[in-house]
This record gives sequence, structure tokens and C-alpha cells, in this order.
Amino acid sequence: MSVEAEKPAEHRGRPRSEKSRVAVLEAAADLMVGCGFQELTVEGIAAAAGVGKQTIYRWWGSKAGVVVEALAEGFLEMPLGVPEDTGDLRGDLGAWLTALKSEIEAPEVSRLIQTIMSALASAGETSAAMHSALVQPIMAGLDARFQEHDRNHPGGLAAPPSFLAETVAASLLLRLMFSRSLTTEWIDQLLDLVVPSGRPDSP
Repeated sequence: MSVEAEKPAEHRGRPRSEKSRVAVLEAAADLMVGCGFQELTVEGIAAAAGVGKQTIYRWWGSKAGVVVEALAEGFLEMPLGVPEDTGDLRGDLGAWLTALKSEIEAPEVSRLIQTIMSALASAGETSAAMHSALVQPIMAGLDARFQEHDRNHPGGLAAPPSFLAETVAASLLLRLMFSRSLTTEWIDQLLDLVVPSGRPDSP
């Protein structure tokens, strides 16, 4: 699937009202929790925030633009999570990646992800905030998971834990950036790279 990333809306006309801006971000975050991105609409955000929908189009350009800013400023968290620890590192990573695959395959979610990737690739405060809100927690969670497994299975990993965590996160983000599906084959190949079958830590 290939979706062109949206460009941030140009702020035209009078400056944004801080009160209205916060109301829109809070409304979008609340609606995202309740109905998800696919059911989210600009009309719904506008009604919940008490502003006109043209205000949202003028300031953000789309509902995806609103969600990206809500994520960047901490009004909303994207529940990507980290692998559950059941004692089976390969199985836990596989289950986590498979769950992500199910989450991001919907076209509307893919569109949101492309907008997020566009924000991450750009320079400026939004990029730094998005990195802090989305990328760093994934990296920290994966690193902690590999570190813990390395303590429990000395010598069982194919490379240092931090390198393996970075490999998984970078591979995932690169896949998302170019709108490439997380196929079962790709997941298996990534697992073979970071947790090869037959090593002491593998079932």
C-alpha cells in the first residue's frame, strides 16, 4: 500500500487561538480513544471542540494533522506498546510485530502513519517531539527487553542488546516509512536476524 504523506497545512489568516487549539487537540485525543482514527472525522472534532470545521482545515489541513500535533504535544498516546515478556523472546517479538501488522493494515491508519513518518522526517520541534513521544519509548522498551533476556541467558543473543533493539526499531520504522506491509515472511526474517532459532535463548 502506498499513500502519499500529507503536507502540514499552512497557517493562513489570523493567528491560532491557544484556547481553541488546545480544545481541538483535547477533543481529537478523546475521540481517538473512544472511536479510533478510522471513525474520527473533522466534523466530530470541530463539534466536540466548539469550533468550526473550517478552522481545523485552515490550521491543520486534515484530521491526520490534528492527531499528529496531539501526539507530539502529549495529548494522545499511540498504543504501540512493547513486546510482552513471557520468557520467550522470539515468540514475544513475533507476537508484538504480528499485532502491529493487524493494527496498521487499515487504509486510514496507514494514512495516519504516513503523516507521522513525514513529521518525523522533517526538521523542527514537531519532529523532535514526535521522536520523543513515539520512537524513544519503543527503543527503550525493546532495549530493556533485550537487556533483561541477556542477563537471563548470557551469550544467547547474536549481538549486543542495544544493537538488536535498534535493529528491530529501525527495521520497523523503515518499513512503515515506505508503506510496506509487515508480512509474515518479513517478520520471520527479522526474527531470524535478531533471535536466530537454535541459539540458547530460542525454543
